[in-house]
Amino acid sequence: MSQNEQNRVSQRFPIRESELDRFKLGKQQFHQTIGFNPTDSVLCLDIACGSNPFPKANVLCDLNVKPVPDRNMRNLVTSGKPFVMCSCTALPFRDKTFDFVTSYYLIEHIENPGGLVRELKRVAKHGYIQSPSWLNELLYGEKVHLWVIFKNKDKLYVKSLKKGALPPFRFGFFFHRLYNQPSWKIIHAILDEKFHLFTITYTF
Repeated sequence: MSQNEQNRVSQRFPIRESELDRFKLGKQQFHQTIGFNPTDSVLCLDIACGSNPFPKANVLCDLNVKPVPDRNMRNLVTSGKPFVMCSCTALPFRDKTFDFVTSYYLIEHIENPGGLVRELKRVAKHGYIQSPSWLNELLYGEKVHLWVIFKNKDKLYVKSLKKGALPPFRFGFFFHRLYNQPSWKIIHAILDEKFHLFTITYTF
């Protein structure tokens, strides 16, 4: 979205800058856990950093260094930070190496979601996972997703998309096109900020 489009839309809708930040909830959790002025000894790991790494991370990892469909064929970005090429279910780090770990929109893609969560808890003292909600999957639906993610009483659950976790008729063809409209992108962000309709978050 261009700056002119953002200005035009922002005049029509009350919106805070944080509502357009995909990392807003993860950064809030990071600050609650680590504080606003982390020391040099604090280590944060971003799992499957892809083309848009978590800004607070100082170590990055991903299984792919070239564009892949799971990140919309975008190039890997490391922002000059240390990068480790590895599987998210077999991380090459010692137990509790990191103070904080993040995983953004990864768990719904992989064959072994339980293995991911176990590895995150093994290598880090605290962590944050973010994934699409059931409604997000219903409206936007990505072909590369394997699971619908649910949370109940601070526990994550997954249901296979291959086994009818969603109705057979989905709306991705319409809502993907709608999301390209600046006004809907703002509305989507506001609804998610206020009601968490499109996002599942999990912390430990």
